[in-house]
Amino acid sequence: MSGVVFRELGVEGIETMKKQTILVSIFVLMGTSLALQAQPERLAIAGRSGTLGLGGELVVKVLPNANVRLGAGYMNLGLNGEISDIKYDFSLDLLTFPITVDWYPFQNPFHISGGIVLNQTEVGLDGRYSGTLQIGDTTYSADEIGTLSGDLTFDKVAPYIGIGWGNAFGKSKRWGFISDLGVAYTGSPNVALSATGTLASNPTFQGNLAREEADMQGDVDEYKFYPVLSTSLYFRF
Repeated sequence: MSGVVFRELGVEGIETMKKQTILVSIFVLMGTSLALQAQPERLAIAGRSGTLGLGGELVVKVLPNANVRLGAGYMNLGLNGEISDIKYDFSLDLLTFPITVDWYPFQNPFHISGGIVLNQTEVGLDGRYSGTLQIGDTTYSADEIGTLSGDLTFDKVAPYIGIGWGNAFGKSKRWGFISDLGVAYTGSPNVALSATGTLASNPTFQGNLAREEADMQGDVDEYKFYPVLSTSLYFRF
C-alpha cells in the first residue's frame, strides 16, 4: 500500500508497544473479571462493525436497566489527500478499545451510553511530489527533501457519549442487533514531520520544516471529535 510509512523500531517504538500491551492486558483482565462474576442471562458476546473498526464486544448486565460493554476494534485504510498545499498518501491504523455503560431509561431497547475509548490510532503520512516542493518559505529539490513523511497521533483516552437501540438482555431470544450513534472527543491530532534528503540536518531546512509542521497543525486542530456509528450482532449465553 503506497500510503504506508515503514520506520525502524527504536526506543520510541518499543515504548509504544509496551503501552499497547499494557492497555490490552488491562482490557482482557477487566473482561475476564466481569465474565467470571456474571450470572446466567447476564453475559453476551457480539461482533461489531462501524467507524471504530471491525471487532467484538463483551456485554455484561450489571443492573436491571444498565449494561457494561467492553469492546475492541481495528481497521486499516489507505487514503490520499492534501494538507497545507502538500499532497500525501495516508495510512490509517485505527485501533480502539471502547468501554461504555448503556443506561435504559425506558421499558424499550433505547439506551443512552457514556464511557471512554482507549485510542491507539495512528495515521502515517507519505508526501507525494516530483521535481520541486515548497517547504515553509523555500522551494527545494527532490534530492534536498528526500522522503517527506510523518504521522498524526491522538489522545490515548477519548471520552464518549451516544445513544442507541438494542439490548442484549431485553428479550427472551438469545441473539439480536445493537446500533449506536455517538461521538468521541479525541482531541486535536499531534503532527510530526521528517525528511531524509541531503538537507535533512540543515538548520535552515529544519526551520522551514518546522514551519510546515506548524501550518499543518493549524489545519488539523479543528478535528477534535470522531463520529461513532456502529452495529453489533450479539449472542446471549
